[in-house]
Amino acid sequence: MSSPAPTLIASAAAAQPRWSLDDIDWGSLRPSAVAESETTFYLVAAASFIEATTDLYTKNLIEYFSDDAEITEWLAAHWLPEELQHGRALRRYVELAWPDFDWDGVYRRFLPEFAAQCADDGVEPTRSREMASRCIVEMGTASYYRMLSQLTDDPLLTRLTRQISDDEVNHYKHFYRYLRKYQAREGQRRSGIARALWNRLMMIDGNDTRIAMRHIYRARHPEGSFDERIFRRLRRAARVVIRPHFPHRMCVQMLLRPLDLPRPAQRIARPALEAVARRIVP
Repeated sequence: MSSPAPTLIASAAAAQPRWSLDDIDWGSLRPSAVAESETTFYLVAAASFIEATTDLYTKNLIEYFSDDAEITEWLAAHWLPEELQHGRALRRYVELAWPDFDWDGVYRRFLPEFAAQCADDGVEPTRSREMASRCIVEMGTASYYRMLSQLTDDPLLTRLTRQISDDEVNHYKHFYRYLRKYQAREGQRRSGIARALWNRLMMIDGNDTRIAMRHIYRARHPEGSFDERIFRRLRRAARVVIRPHFPHRMCVQMLLRPLDLPRPAQRIARPALEAVARRIVP
């Protein structure tokens, strides 16, 4: 079967996201609130790189669902333009808040390594399980940007990341609906959905972040080397800043929904999962 991916992705440029960069008051930036925060810099810059590459793994999804026009059209006409807009918006923020950082030059060095990893990023064995996996991705990004909106005193970063978080929640709702659509068709059991959720959870905060942070660190410290010790130091510093602001409850609610547990089971599972989330995310 031929893939409609190139045509669909090309047509995505005509779609209108729910907001635009022109809607953002870029003049509201308070440089003093973020300029000296190394942790905020790494959190926002790494996110801007990863969001800007959404088209790389969108092709995998469109090819996987190539015979489902409803899903492929939504991916190309709505999800992709909105995700790429997140990358453009975060890039502009980085360039305003940290003007000495060569975003474009560092991104060009980052892209080949990240693209190679995206090429190896497989899909789940069934479509319902892949949609469950996508729910976890959107759970992670929605929670991440909600956290960023709450940890900063800069009104521009607060508004921008809240807008992005709201988009990610909306994307989650679409992936959840498609999960139910294919779960009904495939007769996928809860155990299979749970396995897909677990597989994706184990990938959260994995090599994507490591690749981005490596290139960002090397640009800021050209005389040094980026090794595991440096990465752990940056992650420890990030956790100290993130932990009080991370929306663990929201995260757990989005995790539980694809499992469709009975209410009594949800009441039992929620406190335990929230405790686990507070230990591992972040």
